[in-house]
Amino acid sequence: MNLGQRFIGVFTNPRETFGFLTEKPVWLDALIVILIASIIYGYLIAPFAAKDTYETYQTSTKLRQRLGEDAFNQMLEQQRKKAEEMTTTGRLQQGLMTGVGIIIFLFIQTLFLLIFSKFFSTQGSFRHLLSAMLHASFINSVLGNSLRYFLASFKQSVFKISTGLAVFFPNLEPTSSSYIILNTIDFFQLWMFGVMGYALSAIFKFDLKKSLIISYLFWGLKTIVNIAVTIFGLSQI
Repeated sequence: MNLGQRFIGVFTNPRETFGFLTEKPVWLDALIVILIASIIYGYLIAPFAAKDTYETYQTSTKLRQRLGEDAFNQMLEQQRKKAEEMTTTGRLQQGLMTGVGIIIFLFIQTLFLLIFSKFFSTQGSFRHLLSAMLHASFINSVLGNSLRYFLASFKQSVFKISTGLAVFFPNLEPTSSSYIILNTIDFFQLWMFGVMGYALSAIFKFDLKKSLIISYLFWGLKTIVNIAVTIFGLSQI
């Protein structure tokens, strides 16, 4: 299978696609696709993210108390300029940070999923799972982020959009714990880890039902960690 066939196969025929990747765990071209797509996404949403950050800082009493009035006002002014006068260089920096950050996260996620899966099987390797993870990420990093950019450009905000359960609760405050929990239960992530069930079945020789259980158990643990980190981070602002 060439890259185009594998890309389409993740969406239309995951069993055959991940069967092929188990026999030939190619990953570099998939990594390049994810990296480029993530850089473009980060570049495109940079002005919206800067505006959201500025608006959040404006109402932050904790930051004002922690930094002091003068330092807080200086930081706020810098963020205002960044939000209102986003340069191409600034957008490129944001894009690169987004792209590299997503790739690092996928490597770490693959490592933890490998450790988790090894409790149930002695089959498979990091290279096999990395290949599968990168290909499955086409769902979230290409299709999912394309939709997120469309929504963000419509609302002129990243904080106020959702591709998770939060979309059904539009009146929730984006920084509230309820919104964060619902938003983290993302439809593209659910789709991605459903597809990863086929990958785990092929790599670790599980039956599909067991593979799906393991994949979604891992997703659940990852989601709990993400929620905790996000809520803690926002509590400091």
